[in-house]
Amino acid sequence: SAVFFARIRVTEWKTRYDQGIDDFRDPRDQILEDIMKRSLIILGILALCSAFALPAAATEKGWHLRLYAAGFDPDLDVMVPAENPEMVRVTADSDLGFGASLEFQFSKLLGLELGYMQASPTIELSADDIPGYGDISLNDSMSTRAITLDLYFHLTPNSQYFDFYLGAGIASMGYGDLSYAEPDGDTLDLSVSNDLGYSAKAGLDSALGQNSNWAAVGGLRYIWTDLEVTQENAATFDFNTFSFSVGIAYSFE
Repeated sequence: SAVFFARIRVTEWKTRYDQGIDDFRDPRDQILEDIMKRSLIILGILALCSAFALPAAATEKGWHLRLYAAGFDPDLDVMVPAENPEMVRVTADSDLGFGASLEFQFSKLLGLELGYMQASPTIELSADDIPGYGDISLNDSMSTRAITLDLYFHLTPNSQYFDFYLGAGIASMGYGDLSYAEPDGDTLDLSVSNDLGYSAKAGLDSALGQNSNWAAVGGLRYIWTDLEVTQENAATFDFNTFSFSVGIAYSFE
């Protein structure tokens, strides 16, 4: 029987990707960059409004526990050389997961946060016009876990209602392996290695009442990381992720 995606030449995949061939460029890159820029501008405007329009109140040191829904949108859309078919398209769909974090704010301006997020985006392998099979699409969900450690800079320490902050740090990414059932009955198993990357975040907490310990939270995060996939050989390529979060927070000393 014909063997399809199990013969993906991952070594050539790595070489072609590193060379920056046009087929490997993700058309969503510019869109994601525009979204991040516009979102940061909006959050910045809200932060400035809260800083100047609201009465001043000293922000105390303490802990901030945040629980939230987390959307994952991996940056993956590449064409991979193969034997039959000659090219396979690899894409990732977004997924809605969950997350939690605990920040210790040790001054009015600075805080350190440890966070966790999890989702399972779908990784799709597809090819067109396969003789005897037509268009082929194989799908599997990849468990994705992110453990983050960020240093935050709080920009509105005098606001009673809004806490706007920017942060950057490291992200330990954990990935589950992938397994696909091919149309001829064979199984394609791909091992995926974990990675340590970097991340940047913009967040906004809105107090649920004056001097309330509860707040609604929202945030935007971008994670720069690599993904190493192993079949017969190993290939490493960019697997950056855009994430948004919406949830609730509780602050205590």
